Amino acid sequence: MKEYLDLLRRQFNDRVRFSEKRPGVYQLIAPFYHEDGDMIEIYLDNPEGDGKIKISDHGMTLMRLSYEYEIDTPNKRRIFDKMLCENQVREESGRIFIETQPAALYPAVLQFAQAVGKIANMRLFKREVISSLFYEMLDEFVMESLVRFGPKPDALPIPERDDLEVDYELQKVAKPIYIFGVRDVAKARLTTISCLEFQKARIPHKSIVVHEDFESLARKDRKRITSAADKQFVDLEDFRTHGEEFVERNAA
Repeated sequence: MKEYLDLLRRQFNDRVRFSEKRPGVYQLIAPFYHEDGDMIEIYLDNPEGDGKIKISDHGMTLMRLSYEYEIDTPNKRRIFDKMLCENQVREESGRIFIETQPAALYPAVLQFAQAVGKIANMRLFKREVISSLFYEMLDEFVMESLVRFGPKPDALPIPERDDLEVDYELQKVAKPIYIFGVRDVAKARLTTISCLEFQKARIPHKSIVVHEDFESLARKDRKRITSAADKQFVDLEDFRTHGEEFVERNAA
C-alpha cells in the first residue's frame, strides 16, 4: 500500500498527506473542499484479494447531507441513484465509494472528490430539488395518505373533453372531489378553465387546488383561480398539514 501512497503523493506534487486511521485504512488529507469550506473526507482502504483500492467517504457525505436534507422518498432516492450512476460511484450502507486499480489511483481520487462534492451540494440546492419533485411528492401524499378515499389519477369528468383532465378524483366520498396540482401559470389557467367547465356542466363535485407556490402567480391569475376553485392550499406543506382533515369534512 505504501508504494501506491508514495506515488499518489508525487502525482499531487507533495500537496497531500496521509493519516492512518486503523491498519490498512488511510485518510487522504488533500485540498478538496465542500462549498462551506470543510475538507472532503476521503479514505483509502488496503487492497483486497483482487488488488483493488477502495476510495470511500466512510459515510460522512450522507451524514453531512442529513443535517439539512433527507433522502426520504422514492423520488429523492431516484435522483440520488442517478447522481451516483452519472458520477460512476456506488453507495452501500450509507458509504459512497469507488474501487480502482492502484495504477489508476490518481484519476480515481479526482473523480471521487468531484462526485462527493456534487452529492453534498444536494443540500445547497434543496429548494430546486424539491421544486422538481412537486408533482411526485403530491402523488405520494394523495396515493398514500388519502388512499381510503379511493384516489383515481388522471380522471376525465367529461369523457369527451380529454383537455380537462383532473390530476386525482377521490371516488369514495359522497360526491367526487377533484384535486389539481398547480406548479406554474399555465397549469393554473388550465385548472381555472377546468373548474369553470365542470360547474357549467353541472357536475356535482368539490375542487381542491394544491399550489407549489400560490404567491408566485400573478395577481389576476390568483384572483381567477380563487373564484373558480372550492378550496386552495398555498403550498404542498399546507396541503400535507390540513388536506386530509379538509377531505374528511367534505367526504360525507
